[in-house]
This record gives sequence, C-alpha cells and structure tokens, in this order.
Amino acid sequence: MTAPLRTSLRLGPLLVLPLLLAGCDGGFWSSEPEHRERTDNPEILARGENLYQQYCVACHGENREGAENWRQPDEQGNWPPPPLDGSAHTWHHPWWQLKDMIRYGGQARGGTMPSFEEQIDEEDAEAIIYWLQSHWPDEVYEAWLEYDRNTPTPEDWEEATGEEWVTHAH
Repeated sequence: MTAPLRTSLRLGPLLVLPLLLAGCDGGFWSSEPEHRERTDNPEILARGENLYQQYCVACHGENREGAENWRQPDEQGNWPPPPLDGSAHTWHHPWWQLKDMIRYGGQARGGTMPSFEEQIDEEDAEAIIYWLQSHWPDEVYEAWLEYDRNTPTPEDWEEATGEEWVTHAH
C-alpha cells in the first residue's frame, strides 16, 4: 500500500466527521424531537385550525380565549376551559401531555374536558398543537420549549411534580 493511500485511509474518517456533525443542529443526527420546532407548514396548520374549529372552538373560543371566568371553578368545583392562546397555563404542559389531553380529555383526572379519542388520532392532536403554538408569542413558546425539555416523559413529570399522571380512563 502506498503512503498516500495509507494517509487517506487514516485521515478519511477525520475528514468525514465534520460533515456528519454539521447535520447535528436539527437534521438527521439531532437529539431534539421534531415537535420542538415550530412548523410553518401550511397543510399542518390548516389541518390544525380546521380540527380546532370542529372540536375545540365551542369551549375554548373562536380566538382561543377560553371561558371568561376560567380562573374560577364553577359551583361543582370544575374549572372552565382555559385560554389556549398562550396567556394561560397551556404552555406548562409538555408535548406528550398536550396530546394526551386532546385525545383523552380531562375526565380521568377529575376534569370535564371530554375525550376525543374516537374522533382525533395522534397526528390530528399534533396538528392542533402546532396550530395553537403558531399563535403563541415567541417568549411563551420559548418558555414552553424549556418546560418540554425538562419533562419529556410522564415519569419526568411525575418526579418533578410528585403527582401521578393518569393517561386516560377506559
């Protein structure tokens, strides 16, 4: 084997490594889940908006404003629908929890939000979340990203809060 060939074989991997690492900022090698990047895909956003109009608007409002008295429980102790416009606590829920609430509702945890399990699949729930987040102010979205990174699984959330997350009732 000639000296130039030996050198090429030894240095080849070192020359390729920077090219592989260049993709680590959100490409194939990224450790960040896809949902942590705001989408501007018009098809996903239109789908999310249509689903919101069909299933969510009656309780959460045309402009995602929630019930007027959302901070006060009703006579039965139930909390009215909160705003989903970034002004309430929605951003305090990680991605998996938002999907769970949309698909299975809040009844498993003593809430009143109905389950949409039969009407909304996982991709539909994700489209709704992407659409909602597209309306959040940047600072709210950035705070949500940090929250999502800190509680990426139900186990992480339970450890952080000391509360069990009931996925859904069957």
